[in-house]
Amino acid sequence: MTDTGSRIALRTIADTVAAAWPEHGGFIAKSLAGRSDAVLDVSERLSDAILKLAPDIEGGLPALVADYRFLCEEIVLPEEIHFRRHDSYRLSRFEDANRECYANAPFMNRYMNGLLLSDVLWSNHAHAFAYFVDTYLPRLPAGGRHLEIGPGHGLLLYFAAASGHLSRIAAWDVSPTSIAKTRHALDLLGVTAPVDLTLQDLFAAPAPGEDALFDGIVMSEILEHLEQPVAALQSAARWLVPGGLLWINVPANSPAPDHIFLFEGLDHAQAIAREAGLEVIDAVAFPMSGTTLARAEKHKLSISCSVLARRPG
Repeated sequence: MTDTGSRIALRTIADTVAAAWPEHGGFIAKSLAGRSDAVLDVSERLSDAILKLAPDIEGGLPALVADYRFLCEEIVLPEEIHFRRHDSYRLSRFEDANRECYANAPFMNRYMNGLLLSDVLWSNHAHAFAYFVDTYLPRLPAGGRHLEIGPGHGLLLYFAAASGHLSRIAAWDVSPTSIAKTRHALDLLGVTAPVDLTLQDLFAAPAPGEDALFDGIVMSEILEHLEQPVAALQSAARWLVPGGLLWINVPANSPAPDHIFLFEGLDHAQAIAREAGLEVIDAVAFPMSGTTLARAEKHKLSISCSVLARRPG
């Protein structure tokens, strides 16, 4: 296994997965070897948070590891086979993804558990997470107001709260279950800063007043689940102050059972942001573990695309 130095939490997760799934050990080693110290440091902090959450999950860390393997072998692999054969995602409508995935609670539980570990073990996910921590958050002004749309596990909110320089932290989700799970995770992680969690459909949000606007908005791993990503970005941008930042993180060529909009690469992700009327100020592509960006682009392998955009004005 790659030397993680004094990063004990990261080593604990990597070694636990490799012990339970020895064939995956080489993949993990390649993933860790391709990270800078700065990215490894964020992965260590993230690993520490995951280990704090694990005891609250039925079966603990071993169950998370089993669900991570389930994600790789039983969820992603069949979708990857379809993508290779047809050059398209299997689904194209939100209602189908909702029926097959979101309405299937046991499946979604295992899916989400697996994704939790992927943020540490998959190089593209780890680099995108580090971009949020080391690039997006520091660009927000002291006393800034931050909104996340679709907070998932709540770990990006956890890091936003830990940054210590924001006056308001908020998140919207359409699922009461997701809101409850996010709140529970933040409580387990000891977040004491106020975090406003609101049941809110982005497309149904009312016109905001000036005092309700945000300095930064995050949409991470959201747009690929929607049929109209441009409309979603336009709706989100209404809630930004002029010059406010919108961090978009989307996977390109990344088949999954609930991915319906196919992003073809970083250029495509930037084009979608510009079509929504945003000004792109930074964009970085992070290829999947064990490959280069050039190879990932040539063979349509999974790439995490981080686009930092600004509302004009």
